[in-house]
Amino acid sequence: MLEYSLQLSKDINKSLAGLTVKRDDEILFPWLFHSLVIEHHRSIIVLCDNQLYSSASSLIRCVFEAYIKGLWFAEFATESDFEKLKNDKFNKDFYKLVNALENKNKNGIKKAKESYWPNLNSLTHSGAAQLSRRINGTEIVSNFDDEFIQQMLRFSNNYALLSFSEVVEMSGDCDAQEACLIIIEKYKDTFSMT
Repeated sequence: MLEYSLQLSKDINKSLAGLTVKRDDEILFPWLFHSLVIEHHRSIIVLCDNQLYSSASSLIRCVFEAYIKGLWFAEFATESDFEKLKNDKFNKDFYKLVNALENKNKNGIKKAKESYWPNLNSLTHSGAAQLSRRINGTEIVSNFDDEFIQQMLRFSNNYALLSFSEVVEMSGDCDAQEACLIIIEKYKDTFSMT
């Protein structure tokens, strides 16, 4: 799964090379959020390759949160929201972002949030989900099992592909859109494995 994930990341980054973004807030900020998803995805791969699983797992929530914010800012943000974000004052409750997206698109975002959010928070904020994987018997060591590592990689692969699709759509670049379709076809099993 690690090599698969790395190749996906390389394919995404190759397809995005040279794409430019309009500087208007309605495009720029969603693009920035989705670019974070793509970078966090690559970071998770690099950290897993170096067996730094605690650090990798702490980024999973960041992947999900950036994806949701990218979608929300593309669909619902007002000028006031953009100004608040620019000044680091945007503080709308995350569940409200998720609910707005779910109510409009019926895309399963709310169910995903309800399923994942407690564990994602625990992994990011040094909770039990994180700490329990730092001990093996009486020894303090990384103790992430292969199944969890595979799930983490599949999760980040999935959201990297989704964010990649969003960025390509926003770009309006026909070559990038064609490359996106090829990549989605190549990695379509990622969606069925999450």
